[in-house]
Amino acid sequence: MRGGRELGTHFQPGEVIFRQGDPARCMYVIQKGRVEIVMESEFGPRHLNSLKDGDIFGEISLFAEKARIATARAVTEVRALQLDEKTFLSRLHQDPSLAFRLIRKLAQRIHEQDHELMRDHADEMEICPVSGFTSYIDLATFLETEVKRARRLKQTMAFAILVVDDYAGILEKREEEVGEQVSRRLSEVIREHVRRTDVAGRFGADRFGILLYEADGASAVHVCEKVRAAFAAQPFEAADGPFHATVTCGVAIFPEHQQSAQLNQAAYRAFMKGKTRGGNGVMLAEPGVVERSRA
Repeated sequence: MRGGRELGTHFQPGEVIFRQGDPARCMYVIQKGRVEIVMESEFGPRHLNSLKDGDIFGEISLFAEKARIATARAVTEVRALQLDEKTFLSRLHQDPSLAFRLIRKLAQRIHEQDHELMRDHADEMEICPVSGFTSYIDLATFLETEVKRARRLKQTMAFAILVVDDYAGILEKREEEVGEQVSRRLSEVIREHVRRTDVAGRFGADRFGILLYEADGASAVHVCEKVRAAFAAQPFEAADGPFHATVTCGVAIFPEHQQSAQLNQAAYRAFMKGKTRGGNGVMLAEPGVVERSRA
């Protein structure tokens, strides 16, 4: 981080502005550049939002006096105005429109959260072309229910995690709408290759989960490989020209992994193994092998 003559603080591409769990000492107004908000967990980072000039972030933790609930990272070179409580009140006297912009932003977020809650209560089991699972919590809850069901019926079940390779790079090089087109097309490809009895959904900006009922390792890998190949063949158009996107997939099988958390973690570890090998591939988790996350 470096200071400059211009009002605001400068951050270089990739620099962390604040980390999840940090104390909230200020909020930020983006004067120039793009920022991504990422939530980190033992299952890896999840992209929550992309912000641009004029956007405000970090205000909820500041006003609620709570630790940061997510990590903010500069995507491009960023200049952002830092406002603690005292500075914020001073800026309000200078620019009353700041209060209106802040209230409008908070109202938009409340509206989005209310919309997600309504979707959570809708008992929709069909494959949604864009949203599917509304969140990671939604996915984990559903997976736990289905593992109990498979155990009761003595059936096998495959769980796969699919993540678009270098999604952050796609957003950095191109408009956010292009990134959404990529995710939308992946959801369509998934629908084209899974059975109607299977369940798939999106639980992050760049990631999807699939439950393949009565599937063993070989058949689940076969389906996911078809999805991977079909998606890699899809051309996308952007301002800088056509491009292709790829996906990395991790697969785990019940009852080789007995608990829902183990099944989820095994699929994620398989995905990470595929990612370290360059991505654009499908990896099957080893039976009964689940690594613990390191603190």
